[in-house]
Amino acid sequence: MRFLENEVDAFLRMQLLDLARALSGWEEMQLELSYLSSYNGKDKIMAVSQFWSYYPEQTKLMGMKTDVYLRSIGSAWFTDSKVIAAYLEWTKTLKRPQLARQWLAMCEEARLMTICTKHRPGTKNSFDMRKNVIGKHFSAKRDSHLNRKEAADALICGFAAAFNHGDNQELWIPEWLKPEHEDLIVELLDGLSTLEGTADVARKCRRVIELLEQYEPLEGDSRAQYFSLQLNSGTEDPLSWEYIGELKRKKKLHNHSVLPMDKKEEKAEQGERLPNWHRETEKQDESMLRFDIEQGSKTGLISDHVREADSGDQALGIVQGSSQAASRNEPEPPKPQPLERLDTGNAGKGDPYGQLNRKAVPVYRVAESPDTEAVVQYEEVLRDITPMVNKLKKTIRMTMEQKRVAPRSELLSGRLGKKLVRAAWEPLPRLFYKKNSPSIEVDAVFCLLVDCSASMYDKMEQTHRGIALFHESLRSLRVPHEIIGFWEDADAVTEKESPNIFHVVTDFAHSMTDHFVGPKLLQLQAEQDNRDGYSIRIASERLMKRSEKQKVLLVFSDGEPSASDYHEDGIVDTCEAVLQARRMGVEVVSVFLGSGLIKDTERETMRNIYGRFSVLVPDVTEITDQLGPLLRKLLLNQLK
Repeated sequence: MRFLENEVDAFLRMQLLDLARALSGWEEMQLELSYLSSYNGKDKIMAVSQFWSYYPEQTKLMGMKTDVYLRSIGSAWFTDSKVIAAYLEWTKTLKRPQLARQWLAMCEEARLMTICTKHRPGTKNSFDMRKNVIGKHFSAKRDSHLNRKEAADALICGFAAAFNHGDNQELWIPEWLKPEHEDLIVELLDGLSTLEGTADVARKCRRVIELLEQYEPLEGDSRAQYFSLQLNSGTEDPLSWEYIGELKRKKKLHNHSVLPMDKKEEKAEQGERLPNWHRETEKQDESMLRFDIEQGSKTGLISDHVREADSGDQALGIVQGSSQAASRNEPEPPKPQPLERLDTGNAGKGDPYGQLNRKAVPVYRVAESPDTEAVVQYEEVLRDITPMVNKLKKTIRMTMEQKRVAPRSELLSGRLGKKLVRAAWEPLPRLFYKKNSPSIEVDAVFCLLVDCSASMYDKMEQTHRGIALFHESLRSLRVPHEIIGFWEDADAVTEKESPNIFHVVTDFAHSMTDHFVGPKLLQLQAEQDNRDGYSIRIASERLMKRSEKQKVLLVFSDGEPSASDYHEDGIVDTCEAVLQARRMGVEVVSVFLGSGLIKDTERETMRNIYGRFSVLVPDVTEITDQLGPLLRKLLLNQLK
């Protein structure tokens, strides 16, 4: 079961995901909300803690970013996963394994804070805020555990509060703890920021835990979970804490085959040979003749010495940018290939519609010829919407006529008129005119995308009326449009593909000539699942093939997307699809169909996906009253 109250803002989630990928260097990194912050280097999954969700917006944003900093800068580069695995194996032999795991996770997190501020000084303010909030939280938790006589939890919370506040007075030391053991805990607390690596942290934590294991007054293991430590919480090749350089991962080679070395005999030197060494090129690391190979085959031909230039080299091409074309027959540089589709943040190689939609397959269905009953039923719908259609048509025609006959004299620019006398007394005379512009036609194209998921079963009848209003209005104004119902066939979903049905009621070519489009749209009924992000990308591609200036995509839906392997990240993927379509020049507008009162969570979900371009219809019976002004506004904007 999912709760909309726990859904994160789609824009915030995309921002955190982009930040995590940029800092970690993993393009395939995925981000999720969890009870605790964690990092899985094997599966490339980063979890942001929901702890910050209940704070004010600014604190929430900075807090979640610090979780990303800790995992994408710290854990992804400097935490040794092999040490973590060995420590977790050791905790299985203890009486208090959870205390031991949380203790290492807490100390490693403290060490990573220092590393993050060292490599990214701009994160210092965010971490200062984090320490202040976290310190207050653990101070309150320490007192709460002490009241309940939970010594192990109080010991962890006191240690965390002391580190975040930078005050050893926050540390809770039991009375029965020996002085030398107390000094060991204080020593660990004071030296957290100077620990060199995960192995050093694990060694000191082991000493503390081994001593605490001897004390029976702890009365069992810790009960609350404040820190997460799991397998693969790092990298197998961690960087040293002394590392100074750019945190950037090299691109993988296409293959690892080793090419054979060329064993040809060296040619005899001809003529005079000049040495290529010079004091300015003594530091060969900066030589222009050496380049990093990022793609190709793994080979042993690369050496640490400057090689002799060859006549076919393009090594110095970067200094020939302003030179003229040579008379020699040189090959022309390859022309860039046009991009067929625009990838999104989740798209990888071979996933043009996003990683979540890699299994989605489009299946197009053409509407069948309507029977007599459908024609009679549509005539009843047509009688109800005809007054609105005529009113809308009249408004658009009057606007177009006003544009055509509007006075074009007394302007500040244009052709100079004959009435020049006013220039003598007016400070800013209007002495110019322009010829009347020709009649303006509506240069627009529309696509109506209708959600046919199972949850629309009680809204389809009224939805037909809204779609009919759009169709009749656009047809009367000679505006090309298409109507497509979409859903995913859950019964046909396999491990390899997920068929997505696109029921084409009418396309652009037949929307104004086919007189049975109205009865055909009654064939749209509630079906199964809905994969909104994928459907919006398909519809946007169809619109981009049109030459009209204004391209509008209307999405009729009753809530968030839901499909196979699409539940958790469906909102983010749909939001990415909407942003992608708008970057391409398509106006995406959502029409939310409610079932009475619209909940705040539903309103927030639609805002997360479509921003402010969303029309909320609380009662589906009012759909025609809401859609008339929307269509008039879209068409009038094009005439401005």
